[in-house]
Amino acid sequence: MTIMDLEEQHAVTLVVTVGLKSKDLATTVLEVHSDYILLQPILVDGRTVGFGNTCTIDLLYLQEQVVYAWHSVSLPLVKIKGNTYYKVELEGEAKPYNRRGSFRVYVGETMAITVFQSSGPQAFNVLVRDISETGFGFVSKEEYEVSRTIRLTIPLTDRKTLVLSATIVRRDFNEEKGTYNYGCKFVEPNSYLSSYLMAKQRERQQGKTSAYSATKKRR
Repeated sequence: MTIMDLEEQHAVTLVVTVGLKSKDLATTVLEVHSDYILLQPILVDGRTVGFGNTCTIDLLYLQEQVVYAWHSVSLPLVKIKGNTYYKVELEGEAKPYNRRGSFRVYVGETMAITVFQSSGPQAFNVLVRDISETGFGFVSKEEYEVSRTIRLTIPLTDRKTLVLSATIVRRDFNEEKGTYNYGCKFVEPNSYLSSYLMAKQRERQQGKTSAYSATKKRR
């Protein structure tokens, strides 16, 4: 993949690493040029996030269920016609990205799980907080045993579902809310999970992208 294969209004993920810690930030490709792209700036408390020399940044792009990466990119802030962007110069080809860590996104949706108990499998609806390539977190008023095997059903488009087996590895009780917070680890990797996670990141950017498109049309 080269820079000319990128599409405008397409979601990308920035993997920002400082020391041993990494954080995933979602943004959108707004303009594609021959040797650079302009990204939508990320805002925190109404302020644009800037990236210094103490961090390294990888840019991830999803195409046809394959995640591609440009490594160690720079994100200087530039102003063009009164608008602020990240200007990213991209050289060479992006390579398929095989990630060692976890690509975690916030979900905040009710999903179905099946818990395999001694009395047999039982289905419950729980609030799934977040999902990564290696596991997920959920909230429930029910108490399940740590090390219990469960099955998560993720709803997709066209009435399809993604079914993943996992093991409960952590349980914390929230006394104020009367609920349990669970951490789960997937039993095995799933080739479709990265595509789902990137799509969820893209959904988070749709509102911001629509606002940008409306501004661009008024020029």
